[in-house]
Amino acid sequence: MWLLFHVYFIRRSGGAGLKKKLICGLFFTMELFGLTLLLNHLWWGFVFLFLGLTPGSSSKIESAWWDWAVPCQKCLKLVTYESGIICANFGKCRGRFRECKAAFCAACFTAHPLDNFEVKVPRDFNGVKLSELEDEIRYMQARPGDHLCLPFQCPNCQSQNIRGSNLQSGVAEDEAFECIAIRAMLDSFWSRASKTVAGHVREVRFMARYGLALGISPMPPLGPWPLYSHLGMKEAMMVLMRSMETGRGGGRVKYGTARQARACLTILWQASPIAGADITLSSGTIKGRYVATLCPSEGRWYQRFETGINSRMGDVVSQDRAFTLELLLALLEMYELEWQEHKYGMPMVSMYSVIFLLITCLGGMRGYEAVWTDLGALRYDMAYCLDREDESAVSWPIVGRFKARNGVLDCFMIPIAGTTRSGIKFFAWTQRFLGRLAVDGHTDGWAFKRPNGDRAKASDYRDNIFTKLETIQATTNMIDEGCNIWDDYGIQRSGRRCFVLVCTLMNIAKHVIELQCRWSADRGANGVRTVQRSMIHNYSEVRNMKDSLIRPSKVF
Repeated sequence: MWLLFHVYFIRRSGGAGLKKKLICGLFFTMELFGLTLLLNHLWWGFVFLFLGLTPGSSSKIESAWWDWAVPCQKCLKLVTYESGIICANFGKCRGRFRECKAAFCAACFTAHPLDNFEVKVPRDFNGVKLSELEDEIRYMQARPGDHLCLPFQCPNCQSQNIRGSNLQSGVAEDEAFECIAIRAMLDSFWSRASKTVAGHVREVRFMARYGLALGISPMPPLGPWPLYSHLGMKEAMMVLMRSMETGRGGGRVKYGTARQARACLTILWQASPIAGADITLSSGTIKGRYVATLCPSEGRWYQRFETGINSRMGDVVSQDRAFTLELLLALLEMYELEWQEHKYGMPMVSMYSVIFLLITCLGGMRGYEAVWTDLGALRYDMAYCLDREDESAVSWPIVGRFKARNGVLDCFMIPIAGTTRSGIKFFAWTQRFLGRLAVDGHTDGWAFKRPNGDRAKASDYRDNIFTKLETIQATTNMIDEGCNIWDDYGIQRSGRRCFVLVCTLMNIAKHVIELQCRWSADRGANGVRTVQRSMIHNYSEVRNMKDSLIRPSKVF
């Protein structure tokens, strides 16, 4: 308007005179001022127009999550907290990504078509399923309100968190990512029983009603989660991938093997600068210490996932079958015949094998512990017993770095009865063993050696013992025909399980059994060993307690 008035005035005045020029300059100034105001109004209008589209905010009026009724991504039915699950980031823009629209009816959030993870179901002796109605959907689909029990971010949001990109249909790696992410979520959901989830939803319904009556917001927001906060999903996906590997028996690995991926990632986190400095909670009067950590695999969501995957896969452990006392006596009879034939010319592998068998069964040792025998200490004990004409027991010395002792080098003396209840002559076999070693010039170092002088391993005696077991299976009924000797029995633990079996049948007290394996029982109240003794001190202690310590082996 000011511009039009200025043009009209110039034409009427003819543009002459000083006074007219001053008036024209005033008009120009007022025109510039008006244009500046106009541009400012346009700028602020533009800002307010797009203010609601900034990252981390919603383009619509906020409402409480318990009032939401949003369309399902698959069937388009309206989803509420009582009928399905809704992503914690629903309706929110995070970073450069558009707002999330993920909501699912409970029956629509199902395992991915590529999902071929095993779900354990109860079966009878013949392999027929004994599943109930809920077992058909267990670990295969979500339940209403699962997202109220633990954080739920949809697969696309987790892709944004972990990979920094959205999922695209038809892309192989995106399909694989979505499949694994959904499996991890379903495992975490099913860590709680259906009744527990339904009860939680019922209580939420009460809270929402009370909040409406009082005009307050009774419950906290469920989202959004900051971008890149995957809460342990990445670690869970690695464990799931590990669970798909082939195990030793031809099938897939067991849960105990798959979970080692989590241990690996936790140790790597602790070794990484991303872990930061430790915050240790301790007290001068309390021995226990706690370290605060942000490691995702130690978080609450991951703990729920771990509970769920354990339940889905089952915790099946293939234990070594125990040698029975009857079977042990049959093996010793075969070795006795071999000794009678060869005497001190008995093959070393057979001599090593029979002693290995005896000390694992009578001494309760694992296979790898048995080969830690100190030959010098064993010869010392035998000389002491012979001088005193005492053949009641042999104190078997083992030296090594025990796992229960955190790898600290230690030594123990394990008393074993010289003659057992069933007539096993352990003292005589020990004399034969030392005599056979002396023939080959072995008087110190490791008692169990390979031909090249290295310490032997338990597996070195597997063929000798298991071949005799096959003979027993073929000629007697001690071992059933369906038993696979090489798979069902184990060189590491079958002898130890024989020890536990016989002691249990003979009602040996638990504390007496634990005295036999003192490297795992000799502990203070806080789990730390009270004292570390030398071999001489251990030997002196064993002499004073020999009558009690030989009770487990004597019942054989």
